[in-house]
Order: sequence, then C-alpha cells, then structure tokens
Amino acid sequence: MKVTKRSDNPLLAGYYTGGGSLCLDFVNTVDWRTSDHPADFLTGGAAVDAWLALALDRPPMHLSDADVTGLRDLREALYRLIVGAPRSDDLAALNQALAGGGDRGRLTGGPTNYRWVPAEQSIGLAALKAELARDTADLLVDPARLARVKECHGEGCGWLFVDDSRGGNRRWCSMQSCGNRAKARSHYRRTKASARGT
Repeated sequence: MKVTKRSDNPLLAGYYTGGGSLCLDFVNTVDWRTSDHPADFLTGGAAVDAWLALALDRPPMHLSDADVTGLRDLREALYRLIVGAPRSDDLAALNQALAGGGDRGRLTGGPTNYRWVPAEQSIGLAALKAELARDTADLLVDPARLARVKECHGEGCGWLFVDDSRGGNRRWCSMQSCGNRAKARSHYRRTKASARGT
C-alpha cells in the first residue's frame, strides 16, 4: 500500500509523498510540471531540508544555493531517464551521482520495512545524490516495475507514480487532488450540457 505523507511546512504546501518510490517522490518536487507554469518545491536549502525531513526523516543539510541547483539538475536528469526521454548526458549524471556516495552502508528496519542507511563515510550531499540515483537505477533496471510508472492524467500535473492497483488502471497522482478536480470538471461539463439541452 502506498504511504502518503504531507508536511505542515509552508515551503512544501501542496506537496506530498506517495509516488511509490523515493526517486518518484523526488522528481515530483516540481508541481504542475506539464503545465505552462510549473512550480518548484525545492526553492532553496530550507525547502530541501523540509523535503528531507518529510521524505527521508533526515536532519537538515543546510545546502548552499549552488548545491540546491545541482540537486535540481540531478532531479531533472532522473526525471528524463524515468520517462524515457533522456538527454545525452543524463545517464552520465546518474552514474556520477552513484559514484559519489560510497556504498549503501547498512540495512535497518524490519521485518516489513527494511531500508538502507548510508555508511558514515558517505553522508551529506554526495550520499543524498547517490541514494536518489541508486533508487532511480533500481527502477530503470526493473522493466516490470518501470512499466508500471505512470504520469498523472490531471491537466498540467505531470507527477509520476508506480501504479500498483489491481487492474493497473490508476490515473491520478491522488484522488484527493487531481482526481477530484477532474470529477468536478466532468460534472460541471455534464451539468452545463444538460442545462443547454433543456
């Protein structure tokens, strides 16, 4: 089951996790990606810290503006790789991020929620980038799982998610947001058409 988490931090107002994979939650830090006016949640170091707390339960990193820009650049490369529209240097960016983070460290959690914890020597921005790149790489090398990655049908949304529904027919990033908006628009159109017909 997909776990959705929301933050009460105003820097993440409107953002929630629930893409089904860390890398998808990361690329979804751009709201309304496919609209004329996309909005970036990762606006600075404080916003990245808020995202780290929400998505990874991690302490703040206090990144510089240049580091945040690098993280956003990696996010866009990962997005293009996931949706199958990579630029010529995107795979190199993923591999560079993988190389910078050392090994996976140690496993924690259990018995139904194991996760990797970065090794002590691989902390900080390089470890974060490596973790995000590793999760993307794990997704890319799993054709069955990658085939279940879908883009929200919400007009202009563009968020990605793993469709784990029984019939494989999930359409929305969330019924509470894009799904409800689509239902409301459809209801409005039907009501308007019915009113014209009478």
